[in-house]
Amino acid sequence: MQVLAADAPSGSGELLIMNDLPVYKRGRNKIQEAIEEAEQKKRKNKIKNRISAAKSRARSQEHTRFLEEKVEQLRNENALLKKLLSLVRDLMFLLAAERLPEEREVMQGKKAKQCLEPEEQHT
Repeated sequence: MQVLAADAPSGSGELLIMNDLPVYKRGRNKIQEAIEEAEQKKRKNKIKNRISAAKSRARSQEHTRFLEEKVEQLRNENALLKKLLSLVRDLMFLLAAERLPEEREVMQGKKAKQCLEPEEQHT
């Protein structure tokens, strides 16, 4: 630290020393005030940005969680629909298997009838 009387304003002769920078008793250095204001503004903006970033991350995590739950729900619904489709197909095949003999009988009856009809017409 240096104390220089020549740096003091005329007539005062009093000088305070801080961090090797002369600061006069009658008033703060305007440049120093501007620097401190700029630093304070930077700190304030930094804090705001951190808060904003934290909120953004929280929203992103919440959205990701929502989408993961939706995916799980849709997978469960898809599995249920696949089981239902399988049951409907099985039922359809069972019903078709039950109808097949009846249809065969009907078809055989029609064929027999058709075969008999022309003979009856000739006699």
